[in-house]
Amino acid sequence: MSGAKEGGLDVIQNAHIALKRAKKLSRGSCVVYTQEMGAAIRERIRLLQGLRLAVEAERLFVVYQPQVELDGGKVVGMEALLRWRNDEGIYIPPDRFIPLAETSGLIIALGDWVLRVACYELLRLQGIGYPELRMSVNVSQLQFRSPDFVTKLESAIADTQVSAAMLELEITESVAMEDPEFMLGRFAEIKALGVSISIDDFGTGYSSLSRLRQLPVDRLKIDRAFVNELSSDILGGPIAAMVIELGRNLNLSVIAEGVETELQANTLRLMGCHLAQGYFYGRPMAPKELTQWLHDRRVAL
Repeated sequence: MSGAKEGGLDVIQNAHIALKRAKKLSRGSCVVYTQEMGAAIRERIRLLQGLRLAVEAERLFVVYQPQVELDGGKVVGMEALLRWRNDEGIYIPPDRFIPLAETSGLIIALGDWVLRVACYELLRLQGIGYPELRMSVNVSQLQFRSPDFVTKLESAIADTQVSAAMLELEITESVAMEDPEFMLGRFAEIKALGVSISIDDFGTGYSSLSRLRQLPVDRLKIDRAFVNELSSDILGGPIAAMVIELGRNLNLSVIAEGVETELQANTLRLMGCHLAQGYFYGRPMAPKELTQWLHDRRVAL
């Protein structure tokens, strides 16, 4: 009897999984449950449970990837990036756990924590002789739209005593283009604090140029997918070139992410791109590694 009961519960759960998938597709869709579908859902649940435990056990940490001038190689700043190493010492890729953090709402608390950690790291770097460096921090949609986000940002700046002018927030293009009235107001609040704003993953969405001109942004960030097109087979990189030209016309600096080869770096420089980050210059590093990298770079230049 208990086996039949458990079987019935499984059927109900499987039907619920198929129903949720159908709702995600479109109204009136029909989805048939498969074992692969169930395995994927259960893996997401397992990963989310692991993420919650990792937050409690402080298994998450922040690394920093340098950003440099393409013309001359001067280091201008770094991007703070969240990482997760589980109990077995295995790194969980950000593209697996960040979406889970967003859908579960964990991203707000995590984002607030990353912002403060990044501010303290910026303060540390300024204290050891790098006052000119800028810290770039990603902000998720939920975090950005949170009613107390600007208050938390202002508090992080005040508590750490970092210069707001040396702090930059990265907002994805899709987030920046939604709800014009709200975004204009929120951007204005951030700019009033002296913090700069960068539009991340630019070129992957559907920006309205008139809307973009209204937003008080400082930088456009070329998505790595378009940087990857800069090869001997696809000369020119049409999207990258378009973003660089747009930045020039709007008087915005442009930074390319995911630069991995000298060819990509040289092509971007010739196109007029200002800044770059990627493995060609430096991998995301823990504070101690970053300090050594900055020292070696300063000596080399």
